[in-house]
Amino acid sequence: MPRYMIVFRRDPQFVSRHVNLVCKICAKEKRAIWKEANFNLKEGLIFCEWDAPDQDTLKEVLMESGLPLGEIVEVEKMKPEECDWRIFGELGE
Repeated sequence: MPRYMIVFRRDPQFVSRHVNLVCKICAKEKRAIWKEANFNLKEGLIFCEWDAPDQDTLKEVLMESGLPLGEIVEVEKMKPEECDWRIFGELGE
């Protein structure tokens, strides 16, 4: 299943008041799987990672849940131990 990152830019006070509620709503969803959220209260940013069949399904989930639409980007994940450092040339040596 493709992985997506949704970036929400909201008022910092909105984020601090609603981040837990949003997490509870997301955790109950069945059509898409919420993986994790990272946030910066000072800047009013929330980064949510989801597995979903496609972007349209994810948009439907957000709209039906009453959540704001954020920027949705398809992403891939890589951990440091998975990286082939040789692709970076001198940096990988």
